[in-house]
Formats: sequence, structure tokens, C-alpha cells
Amino acid sequence: MDPAQEELERRSRYLSSLVRRTRLDDPPQPEPEPEPKVERKPAAEPSGGEGKAAKPETKEREAAKVKGDAASGEGRKVAVRVRAADMPLALQRRAIWIAREVVLSTPRLESKRLALALKKEFDTTYGPAWHCIVGTSFGSYVTHSLGGFLYFSVDKAYILLFRTAVEPLSKP
Repeated sequence: MDPAQEELERRSRYLSSLVRRTRLDDPPQPEPEPEPKVERKPAAEPSGGEGKAAKPETKEREAAKVKGDAASGEGRKVAVRVRAADMPLALQRRAIWIAREVVLSTPRLESKRLALALKKEFDTTYGPAWHCIVGTSFGSYVTHSLGGFLYFSVDKAYILLFRTAVEPLSKP
């Protein structure tokens, strides 16, 4: 094995171990909001029945934040698993977030829509030549740019996202 490939394997193992140790669900949501409301409610209780009515309402809001809106699919839990990666964690999180949102927004898997959403977002944000393959069963063997490979699953959808180098065409 040549030194470049050994380095690539080492980085891939390192990134995969980081991903396993990191929670890859939603980006951090501001959680301190419900706590101050709960703390303020006891102060409101002496003024009448308002405090008692507000406590269940606060619990309902907390439950809604955790469960999400059932109509939009946000309450549905999705299993996310990184299979292989050679990509910075920030980009991995971005890809997983986009994939999760697309999966939750549709009642059943639309592979083309998911692939288009990921490719379009990564092309516009991180530059051209991103490729995305989505499906429930496929084989692949690709060459990718260093730091531009992610293979993961969201529920039953397997997603391969990778970047290739783009070289301008030379005129003869």
C-alpha cells in the first residue's frame, strides 16, 4: 500500500471513530427557553389559576419540541448511521441534516429528490463536482477528492456523497 493510501485509510478510520462518538441528530436546539418559563410559573401561581393552567401548557410545548409536528413528519424518528467517511465533521453534519429533513418531509423515500437536494446544496456551498447516489441497494467503487467522501444511511436509504476534482478543459 502506498503512503498516500495509508494516510487516507488512517484519516478515514479517525473520522469514523469521531463520528461514532459524536451525536449526529439535529443541530443543537436552544433548550434553556423552557426552563425559565417553568421557573417563572411558580411566581405567577399566587395571582390565581393562571399558574396551574400554564404548567400543562409548558409541558405541552416541551413535548411538541421533542416530538415535533406529526403532520410535517418531524416527530418521526430516523436512524442515522455513518458507514464510511473521509469528510470533516461539519460537512458530515450538514449532509446528514439535509438528508434527514428530506426524508422527514416525504411520506416515502424519493431517491432522486434526496440526491438532488444533497448535490445542489453541496455544489452551491462547497464548490462544484459533488456527486450523490441514493438507494436501498447499490454497489459502487469511486475515486474522490481528499476529504470529500461520505457514505451513510438514513432509515432505509443509503447515501453516497463524494467530490471529484474538476480540471478546466485545455484548448489544443
